[in-house]
Amino acid sequence: MGGAAFLRGVPIDGAPSDTSAGFAPGVVGGVLLGQDLYDHWGGEIRYLFEQRDPRVSSGGTSATLAGQAHMLGYDLIYHVRSREERVRPYFALGGGMKLFWGTGAEEPYRPLMQYAYLTHERQAEPMVSVGGGVKWPMGKRMALRLECRDQITPFPQKLIAPAPAMAIKGWLHDFVPTVSLSWRL
Repeated sequence: MGGAAFLRGVPIDGAPSDTSAGFAPGVVGGVLLGQDLYDHWGGEIRYLFEQRDPRVSSGGTSATLAGQAHMLGYDLIYHVRSREERVRPYFALGGGMKLFWGTGAEEPYRPLMQYAYLTHERQAEPMVSVGGGVKWPMGKRMALRLECRDQITPFPQKLIAPAPAMAIKGWLHDFVPTVSLSWRL
């Protein structure tokens, strides 16, 4: 599977109102292993690699550090239509863990350091995943899938650390649309 990831930044308390911390949009790739035993219910284990750069933005200025995220989770899948239908929309709800990782070189000075520090840390956070999509068959064993998920995690404050007198609170809502090909055994 492949796609992209997008999220809005989280406001930094104590900074000007247009100052936020989060992650730059990035590419996503991954694999999933699914089980479709029942007419409407199924389950999937999925792994996603996300090229995601931690970022602090204020006005027209932004600072980034090279980074990535790794997501491992399990989802319950509810298919709106039965297996006999050609097109199968579905809803997904699940959870797992997301590992945020700053991979770039730390610098002694970076713009916007008065609000937050971009660090070379790894931080795992629990994650809830909600979303949906649609499956189209492309022959007897292959299907095309289009889906969008919201990966909800607490903000990783070790990776993007608030500066003294600042605070970063809240949840990240990471929207991840993907396209994939699946094979049935």
